[in-house]
Amino acid sequence: MDQESLVLIYRFLIDIVVVTALVRGIYFGYKKDKEFGFTFYIFNVLIFFVCFVMVEADISMGSAFGLFAIFGILRYRTNTIPHKEMTYLFTCISIALINGMAKFETTLFVMNALILFFVLIMEKLWFANKEHYKNVIYENVRLIENGNDEEVIKDLCKRTSLNIVKYEIKSMNFLNDSAELKVFYIPE
Repeated sequence: MDQESLVLIYRFLIDIVVVTALVRGIYFGYKKDKEFGFTFYIFNVLIFFVCFVMVEADISMGSAFGLFAIFGILRYRTNTIPHKEMTYLFTCISIALINGMAKFETTLFVMNALILFFVLIMEKLWFANKEHYKNVIYENVRLIENGNDEEVIKDLCKRTSLNIVKYEIKSMNFLNDSAELKVFYIPE
């Protein structure tokens, strides 16, 4: 193997370890959404390889940031990505850029460690949200229409066996007399 291949493998291993710590260690502690986990990994890997090739091809930093901007503002047409998941996606993209383009190995380790440390502090300490949420289809629309929030919460708690503290109406379907609710609960 030549020197360039060894550097690629070395940096890719660092990238995968850091993204795994971010996704499996931090994000899955907040929300175990495998679909977003898959997206985070694939975006990271693809951008890492594109950036690594760009550095080797000696493409300008302006082109790199242009690519970064395109991926950073990308939205899927089917569903919008929640703010927190978009932040994790942006972090995965940033990690790929750093690991694919950093010039010095010590800087690489320091930046990765600081990113993980900062995200961990933000997620677990400063902005820790004890409430989790789920989307549910609720067919007792009469309670919602009457504006009786306490009764809706009691009914939802009884049906789901969750400690629900509040809910938001995402959409109403008057043809089926149902509503899609985002219910917030505190896990036991």
